[in-house]
Amino acid sequence: MKRQIVIPVVYFLIVFVCLLIAFDFDGRLRSFTALLAAVVLTLPWSVVSVLFLWALIHGAGLEFFTIVYSLFAAVNAYILYRISLPGKMSKILNGEFGGGSDDQRG
Repeated sequence: MKRQIVIPVVYFLIVFVCLLIAFDFDGRLRSFTALLAAVVLTLPWSVVSVLFLWALIHGAGLEFFTIVYSLFAAVNAYILYRISLPGKMSKILNGEFGGGSDDQRG
């Protein structure tokens, strides 16, 4: 039960810390490495931000992108939570995606 909550919360906190390190919210980027870490951690949703990377480097809309990356992290944390539910991971690893009772193994 704890694993279901701990993994997504730790993930979200890591992303949030990367954002706090990356942006100073005075219009400057503090750490490009921390920004890249936040982008990588919020994949696949953050692929759209690659289009705006030049603006991010020069400090445009840091507050907006903080909210966007936080939302991306929340979606990924929810996915991690759903995957960590008891029995879900074993079904996913065995290729059992449907909820039907038909056993199609050959």
